[in-house]
Amino acid sequence: MTEFFANYDTGEFYDEMFAAPGQARIHYERLLQRFTELTEGEFDRKRDLAELTLLRQGVTFTVYSDAQGTERIFPFDLIPRIISGEEWKKIERGLEQRITALNLFLHDIYHGQSILRDGVIPKDYVWKAAHFRPEFMHFNVPQNIYIHICGTDLVRDRDGNFLVLEDNARCPSGVSYVVQNRQVMRRVFPNLFAQHRVRPVEDYSQELLNVLRYIAAAGKANPTVVLLTPGIYNSAYYEHSFLARSMGIEIVEGRDLIARDGKIFMRTTRVCNR
Repeated sequence: MTEFFANYDTGEFYDEMFAAPGQARIHYERLLQRFTELTEGEFDRKRDLAELTLLRQGVTFTVYSDAQGTERIFPFDLIPRIISGEEWKKIERGLEQRITALNLFLHDIYHGQSILRDGVIPKDYVWKAAHFRPEFMHFNVPQNIYIHICGTDLVRDRDGNFLVLEDNARCPSGVSYVVQNRQVMRRVFPNLFAQHRVRPVEDYSQELLNVLRYIAAAGKANPTVVLLTPGIYNSAYYEHSFLARSMGIEIVEGRDLIARDGKIFMRTTRVCNR
């Protein structure tokens, strides 16, 4: 398919793959070569294989605004986004710095509020925020970690610089699709991974479990970890069940929880095997 990108217009935005029409960026050269070797039939078969794999594994997400049905197979792009090692190191350092700053910000908001007294942020932005909890003032959270998982949305400007669109610090989601995407890509293009040193993502579940145990209440050497979910009709249920399986923990649905004397109890617990 030498004509695969023949009519591709890079436009005026930053293109991940091409530095100029027909000129791939250095870290995309092998990928471009592989695609030019594909016939149209081979490309279609690989696309069908990816969709069939996602369908058989139940990799879906919910679209509540779609009148034709809510469950959709997660979209999969045969052309991966490749980030060079040097660029990733810069992103990684920046994200670590940013999440550290966000944790320090929340600690200050719920303790000394120096950032408000100094006028760096208008007080009303915090005090009138829907999710600000004044009853949480001066409460010390385990390990001083307020943000355990953060989904930071990154975009590029027209010069290729990374910018932060938003930080999803309350309910980040999507990591299970990242892991599944990698597995599908390995199956569809196994030789590409042999030619590149690709950083793994499969250890995410274990790292998440380590974090949850690390922030457990004092005196809990090996705390029990369960995953709470509203149930199978929730948009994040696939991710809930995926993480529960890969972390080896129990998944508890809302109907399994009961309230008694101001406390929450689990009526039953079930190991997720879906």
